[in-house]
Amino acid sequence: MPHDNAVLLPDGTQHADTPTPAAILQETHALETRINQRRVDEMAAILQETRSLETRINQRRVDEMIDTSGLSEQVRSMLKTACSGKTPEDAATLVSIQKQALATAYDRTMVHGIRPITAGDMSTPMDRMQHAVNWIFGVRGIDPPPPHLRDIRNIYQAITGDVNWYGVFNPEWSQLAAATTTTLAGMVVDALNRVTKAHYDNMATYRWYEAIVNVTPHSGTTHDLNLVTMDGISNLPTVAEGAAYTEATVDDAKETISFTKYGTYVGITLETIRRSDIQRIQVIPRELIKAAIRTRSAAIAGIFTVNAGVGPTLDDDAKALFHADHANLITDVFADATDWAIARTKIWEQTLPGTSKPLGLWPTFILVPIELYDLALTTFGYGAGDVGKPSVAGTAQEVNPYGNSRIGDPRPIPIAVPEWTDATDWAFIVDPRLHPVIHMAYAQNPAGGTHPMPEIFEVTSETAGLMFSNDTLPVKVRDWWTYGVSTYIGIGKSNQ
Repeated sequence: MPHDNAVLLPDGTQHADTPTPAAILQETHALETRINQRRVDEMAAILQETRSLETRINQRRVDEMIDTSGLSEQVRSMLKTACSGKTPEDAATLVSIQKQALATAYDRTMVHGIRPITAGDMSTPMDRMQHAVNWIFGVRGIDPPPPHLRDIRNIYQAITGDVNWYGVFNPEWSQLAAATTTTLAGMVVDALNRVTKAHYDNMATYRWYEAIVNVTPHSGTTHDLNLVTMDGISNLPTVAEGAAYTEATVDDAKETISFTKYGTYVGITLETIRRSDIQRIQVIPRELIKAAIRTRSAAIAGIFTVNAGVGPTLDDDAKALFHADHANLITDVFADATDWAIARTKIWEQTLPGTSKPLGLWPTFILVPIELYDLALTTFGYGAGDVGKPSVAGTAQEVNPYGNSRIGDPRPIPIAVPEWTDATDWAFIVDPRLHPVIHMAYAQNPAGGTHPMPEIFEVTSETAGLMFSNDTLPVKVRDWWTYGVSTYIGIGKSNQ
């Protein structure tokens, strides 16, 4: 029977092998040694991998720190090379040192003490004083000046240097190096022009005439103007092949108008300045511009009311503007659209002089006193909601043919004339762009086409005029213009 621990020999015999305790102990030690070495090798590999990972993480942090440092690309590249393998703390120290070195180098060429430029830095003392004068005279939409420049007394003395109130310019005490004897007057004129422009734009009710008037150009002189209306040419004649054109036989009607100069002045006294009476000063331009525009308005309104309401006598035929022979005078009271239909038919059927052709234009504007203005708005469908006309029973809406504009047939535009006092008279006129009837011409606007503002003037010397004799700074308004009618065609009126 074989032995469990027997060793088979080459000759086929078995030999019993029983290890000794010493051999077993030795084998055990050898096995432990191999196991421990394997553990050491594994831990060394893990430690090496950990250190490699930590190195890569640190390098990434260093690169990010350098990339976001704000330094130039060349400097960043140099720092990345120098910081290779360095810790983030070491890299941060190098970046800080580099920034300090660059800052020291730049500081030698840097200009110190510069602050941001403001609007105040871009204005001169003259500009700031002009701003204060503008505010004193009532220019809207500007910021108030400093408190000491909200007093006209301070402004006056700062510009003129007249600290003793002699009424003369004293350069020794003037706070403006560039100020002269005309500086204050020039600033006042500039402020007045700004203020009058605002008031002019706000006077729409008294500028009603601008819609119906043609502003006529002229040579620039103030000689009398001839308003010429050429007789119409009925139809063009036929021209045969190779034949000559025939000259048309035409005539014209002439009306003459003369320029008139209008104006006045208001004085700003030295007492007003010393009292710093701002309210009184601001009233002056407003009232001057109102007076000028009302004068224009009254003149055009008077064309319809002069001579008991029949208008001026025309030079062409020695008849009144509104005359039965002119087919432009009716007696219908304006009550509804029926009366407007009568008026506009009158204008349409007016015959062009020298032809048998009708004018063929509808009146665009209806001129009414304030008593008829709301009725006109209702009649022509102005307003919100249903713009049809109420039926006789008041229970339904009828079509309003005047509620919309059509090609060649404009919607009537009601205009209230402030100067008209007759509550029943009304008038009608065509668009001046199609057929001018009433004309105005301004000395200050020879080009025509637009209505200019009245002119504002100011004294320029304290040694002459009212400034010298009365201690008064005069503000003058001048308006130089003419007006009239060129024809009775295209205009009509209803007199009761």
